[in-house]
Amino acid sequence: MSKKETKQTVEETAVGQTEQPAQEKKTELTPEQERERALKRVKRLKKLKYGALATALTALFVAGVVVVNIIANVLNDRYQWNIDLTSSGLYEIDDKTVTYLQQLNTDIELVVMADESLFAENSMLKVVDETLNRFQAEGNGHISVKYVDMTKDPDAVREYSQHYNGEIVDGDIVVAAGDLVRVVAFEDVIKVEQSIDYTTYSQITNYTFIGEQSLLAAIMGVTDLNPINVALLGKLGDANIYHGYESYNYQSICNLLEKNNYMCTDVDISADALDPAKYDMAVLVAPQNDLTQAQIDKLSAFLYNEGNYERKLLYFASSFQNETPNLDAFLETWGISVEDAVVYEGNDSSAHQVRTALSMLRDIPAVSLTDSEYAAKLANKNLPIVAPICRPLKLLYESNSGRTTEALLVTSDTAYLQPLTSAGEGETIDENDAETGEFIVAALGHQHNTVSADTFTSTVAVFGSWMFDINVAEERSYNNADYFVTVVNTMCGKENVITIAEKSLDTTSIAITAAQVATTRNIVVFGIPLLVAIIGFVVYLRRRNK
Repeated sequence: MSKKETKQTVEETAVGQTEQPAQEKKTELTPEQERERALKRVKRLKKLKYGALATALTALFVAGVVVVNIIANVLNDRYQWNIDLTSSGLYEIDDKTVTYLQQLNTDIELVVMADESLFAENSMLKVVDETLNRFQAEGNGHISVKYVDMTKDPDAVREYSQHYNGEIVDGDIVVAAGDLVRVVAFEDVIKVEQSIDYTTYSQITNYTFIGEQSLLAAIMGVTDLNPINVALLGKLGDANIYHGYESYNYQSICNLLEKNNYMCTDVDISADALDPAKYDMAVLVAPQNDLTQAQIDKLSAFLYNEGNYERKLLYFASSFQNETPNLDAFLETWGISVEDAVVYEGNDSSAHQVRTALSMLRDIPAVSLTDSEYAAKLANKNLPIVAPICRPLKLLYESNSGRTTEALLVTSDTAYLQPLTSAGEGETIDENDAETGEFIVAALGHQHNTVSADTFTSTVAVFGSWMFDINVAEERSYNNADYFVTVVNTMCGKENVITIAEKSLDTTSIAITAAQVATTRNIVVFGIPLLVAIIGFVVYLRRRNK
């Protein structure tokens, strides 16, 4: 054997002798080592298992949150699931509104002529946006809401203008159902009132949200296929027919009619035709001077309606009128006389102090409803109806040749009269010398015509005026406005409109009691930290025992 071969054999033998003990050492583990090795392997598998499970659960939870959030947003857009925490329920709509909207079967568009961002970002205007969204949510898919920038989209404005007689301006809300269009002006959505604080001689501005009532009335208007057309007899040529002081009454009456879906048109009684084929009702507010016989004949022909009758006249007297013999004679044919006096309340405990557009008035009587269908249809009979600066009425007969009369409102028996001339001059007679008793301040005169089994009736309603002064009508503690609407609706065979309370925009804070404050503090300061501590302790114990 060569030296080289001998050296190789020796090296292989050395390597074999060196590796043999190492291999034997690797395979020979003690039982304790085997258990420790197996335990480590189980722990590694358990950590992997829990880690994978935790990752999967986290992913599922995040995905679930995203899905739930998407679904909640879709449902909120559809049903407006918001919580209103304002003390006045500013962002809620009335249950009566909800009931009406859910019964709609006509598609209606609510179109705001403004950029949507203005209503979404402004804290005061947000109530408008929220109310529109509530209307849409409760309309069972029949109400849509959109915003139109008039400068960017004039075609959209023209689309609605062609079906509307007036002018549509920025801030208006168009309510449209096909070719029927009503427009709610911004001042009929948010009412602004200014007054003086005489203690600091500073000006106070109050904002009131009246948009729900206005929008609902407009929706009723575009869904009413048989609107009542009203002729407002407020002009004689270029001049108003009434005294300047009566402008507040006239405007208030017009507002009440228009907001309750009566289609009102200004008519000059001296120059325009009072066509019974065009108008269902006429309104005459306290002419300062007497009407001519020709104008009286227009009224008579309108109510006669070529023998078809079924026409109505609302007449409002006033303490600011001059003598009106022609008009008085016309009313007397309907069985009603307007007396030359003003009614006051003699019982201090029953008398009211009433704020009118002109001044604060004292000793104003609250009047009672007579037993009639007009009183029966009044929704709320608990609120008082006041009669400021009212002239008393007298019924000349109950029934006479197809004509009948009925009283609507009467004073208490402690009321008394001041002569009209004395009251107008600011003078009074001694209350002990005045005529006292119950006095009528609102009445109806009817003329009936029966043909076969059908009876056709025209009606004249006479009010002592000032009962619907703009301040009195807007005062929700009085029932004057609702009563007026009830009488007119009953005369015209219409259902009563829904009345929605106004909401102040000056008081929208969250109202919370002392008990609620304590409960909230205990939950936040003690309850939540304690719950977190308990959960952490339980997790710690579980991990420690693993």
